[in-house]
Amino acid sequence: MTSTPDQSTGAEPRRGGTLRVALTGEPPNLDLHQTTDSIVLLVTGHMYETLFTWDERYEPVPLLAESHEVSDGGRRILVRLRQGVPFHNGEEMRAEDVIASIERWGRVVGLGQGLMAVTESLTAVDPYAVEFRLREPFGTFPTALSRALQGCAIYPKSVLDRSDDTRLAEFVGTGPYRFVEWLPDRHILLERFDGYANPPGETSGYAGHKGQYLDQLEFIPVPNEASRVAGLRSGNYHYLETISTDHYPTLKDDPAVAVDLLPPDAWLNIVLNLRSPITGDLQIRRAIQLALDHEPIMQAAFGEDFYELTPTLLPGAAAWYSDAGADRFNPRQPDEARRLLESSGYDGSPLRILTTQEIQQEYNAAVVFKQQLEQVGFTVDLQVYDGATLSDLRDDETAWEAYLATASFRPDPVLRNLTCSATGWWCTPEKDELLAQLQTESDFEKRVEIWAQVQERFYEEVPRLKIGDARRILVRSPKLHGVGPTELQPDFSNAWLEK
Repeated sequence: MTSTPDQSTGAEPRRGGTLRVALTGEPPNLDLHQTTDSIVLLVTGHMYETLFTWDERYEPVPLLAESHEVSDGGRRILVRLRQGVPFHNGEEMRAEDVIASIERWGRVVGLGQGLMAVTESLTAVDPYAVEFRLREPFGTFPTALSRALQGCAIYPKSVLDRSDDTRLAEFVGTGPYRFVEWLPDRHILLERFDGYANPPGETSGYAGHKGQYLDQLEFIPVPNEASRVAGLRSGNYHYLETISTDHYPTLKDDPAVAVDLLPPDAWLNIVLNLRSPITGDLQIRRAIQLALDHEPIMQAAFGEDFYELTPTLLPGAAAWYSDAGADRFNPRQPDEARRLLESSGYDGSPLRILTTQEIQQEYNAAVVFKQQLEQVGFTVDLQVYDGATLSDLRDDETAWEAYLATASFRPDPVLRNLTCSATGWWCTPEKDELLAQLQTESDFEKRVEIWAQVQERFYEEVPRLKIGDARRILVRSPKLHGVGPTELQPDFSNAWLEK
């Protein structure tokens, strides 16, 4: 795990100030259970906490949990909770809150559904301990309950009693910063939670002590990339959610900006809708796969020297590297794509591609993707939306055939959401059984073998198209120090600002 390099000269952290973060647009919601949109974790990772999180070696460690004990051959798991942890509404976190949160997460999220499918009972042993009784071992238990996109945030039961599985009645967590207000098109404002119960131990990755030096975190939607860059240079913003690598040559020597270039840990992918009459046809999906030349797509998105072409679905996690399915990765056979398309019975119906200009890399890639499909005989309708509308449309199986997205870093494959419930709806019994085995197996070597089989099926069944691995640049004010790890999402819990 790496952190943003601190360019300070050894000065002590300063308390105070408001950190202004420029977002690409509005988040679709502030419910961590609901969406895989990274913009949601960027904001809510400071509001909500999970039972476990990741240390600097990407090992799962307790956060709201104090400890967990596994017995009965892995079929009984006792989770002891930290005592005296307050929610932002003043209530103390107790077993009933944890159970209500896990049960909701288990209905909404594919990984949670997998855990609850093997859970016979989930009960409160006492106010600060919960017990899972399982039908079979679940070897990745702490991994599943660690901080991640669509992670199992612990909410107060009193809030969940007034909520449903699609909407939170109130944004209340246990994190170092508490929700203040969300004014659309203006900002999302968080402020230091003075009652925060700091985890024990020194800071390690996303775990341990949180300094809470900043008074407020202000997340500001700035859909235009040039405006985000200009705002950073002028001092209006301290951190940019994302920026295209096109700006790297001009920003890297700018004294008003600090730029950090990261190794590839995310990948550009094209999600296909398997419930569409068009892309539900495997022959058509394979025609799309054969039609593409990944190099010009990645060049348009990220520029020369800012990408790699590898088949692995977990870039940045070296222990999980696999070249399974590599023979179907970037095959570049447009003539074969035309033949397949002609024999498929494709009637020329428009293939609807959703994208947004708020994330310039994805939009640029979408334009080239469209051109390459048209060259082999597809009719393409490229539809451009703001980010929040795009997020909503992706949930409508009748509205699209494809969209582009950047799949962010995952330290473990069970966090790479390829379940049947994930958008795109890749549902096959064989793949789903492999994912179930991946969740329940604890032996690492066996899990590596299972994951290779999942990746092989990914390339054979073409639910998505991995285009390539992206290098990211992180752009911030030189006055901002102490930004924590950035692989999952930037952590500002120990960040501070110079005067």
